Amino acid sequence: MKIHWLRVLVAAVLFEAVLVAITIVIAQFVAIETILPLVPVFVFVVGFPFGMWVVRKAASGFVLHGTLLGVVATLIYLGIILSQNGSLKPAVDAYGPVSFFLANALKILGCVAGSYAAGRRRQLALA
Repeated sequence: MKIHWLRVLVAAVLFEAVLVAITIVIAQFVAIETILPLVPVFVFVVGFPFGMWVVRKAASGFVLHGTLLGVVATLIYLGIILSQNGSLKPAVDAYGPVSFFLANALKILGCVAGSYAAGRRRQLALA
């Protein structure tokens, strides 16, 4: 099984860029505090198509590719927080510990679900 690392890295960077861009647009119209409870569901939904995209060229290991995408995207996000604040505490305080953990877990699960769905669709098409 070949891991498509370049595809994983590109998808992770694009995933985080899309999340940042959407957040900037939404923040112009609505206070960030009002959308924070929706972030866990939002990152799952946005991660799904990126999970599908990352396995387009993969012959196997669909769930692995989705997992790697979600983990790398989460590490990028955590790196952004740490570079801006020097600590995760401001983000954890803004979301609340449970929502912060849930949002990051659902980010990974959204990518995994998308890659699983794409892999499953491909397997059914071949059957």
